[in-house]
Amino acid sequence: MLAIPSEFLPIHRTGTPAHDEWMAVLPDRTEIVVADAAGKPSPLGIEKAIAIVQSRTYLEARARQLLVPLGKANGEWRLVAIDFGIEAQHHDCEFLMFFAFQAARSGPAATSPQVEVGFALPVRSSVNPSFNPMFILTIQTMAGL
Repeated sequence: MLAIPSEFLPIHRTGTPAHDEWMAVLPDRTEIVVADAAGKPSPLGIEKAIAIVQSRTYLEARARQLLVPLGKANGEWRLVAIDFGIEAQHHDCEFLMFFAFQAARSGPAATSPQVEVGFALPVRSSVNPSFNPMFILTIQTMAGL
């Protein structure tokens, strides 16, 4: 089981609008991104990140099921980042998993196909508020396919 590193570094994202976030890198080089909260990493973002990384094997396997139809013969999809920040909020998701296709015997290239899978929670029912729902997974964006 991988733990979240205690050291998050500030990053600045360009875009409309530009924004600040925080990033940590797991030992396997997967990036963990959380939102900025008054100049510090979001405590809620870190809390979510810890819970998701602890369940990562299961959740990543679920995301990979969506990628099966997009598969190619000579390589595999590599998890590059898990985003709990602005990009996830933009897609109304709890978090996003970013995957890049890595051809056999090479690293991910700037032109590698990329897919982001969103993990959203359904709206809680007032009929059964203790209901513990599963994440709803959707492909949010694709590039290079």
